[in-house]
Amino acid sequence: MVFGKKAASKGFGPAAQKIFLAHLAQTSNVSASAKAAGVTTSPVYDLRRKSADFCSKWLAALSEGYARLEANLLSEALSAPASNMKDSTFKQKQMKTRIGMALLAAHKATVRGSTKPALSRSRDPKEVQARLEARFAAMRKRMGDDGRAAE
Repeated sequence: MVFGKKAASKGFGPAAQKIFLAHLAQTSNVSASAKAAGVTTSPVYDLRRKSADFCSKWLAALSEGYARLEANLLSEALSAPASNMKDSTFKQKQMKTRIGMALLAAHKATVRGSTKPALSRSRDPKEVQARLEARFAAMRKRMGDDGRAAE
């Protein structure tokens, strides 16, 4: 069945959003969380772009899920292997832990400090221009250039 835009957004109402956010806080997995809420990722990402409130809740849930995953992976990495564990099983366990830690490291920047409200993702030309100007100003500041033309 093909859903129209209205049908997809109706399917991702407050109840589905609550399920999505709770699952995201447990797993940090957007696709699995959308599936648990009974929707595809499309309406989820659409709402994140359109709603600052939902975006903030998303980031808080993602941060919580990240912390849980990080704690679980650290626990797994630091736990002593069972004495009767086969060498191949031990190597698989180590590889999964290393891959998990690498993925967490890759996404750390997204999650750290995510309790702050996210920048708007609006595509309104004026808002896009304002965001770009703010980025350029920050770059000039880091480079020690105050933006004035050389005399």
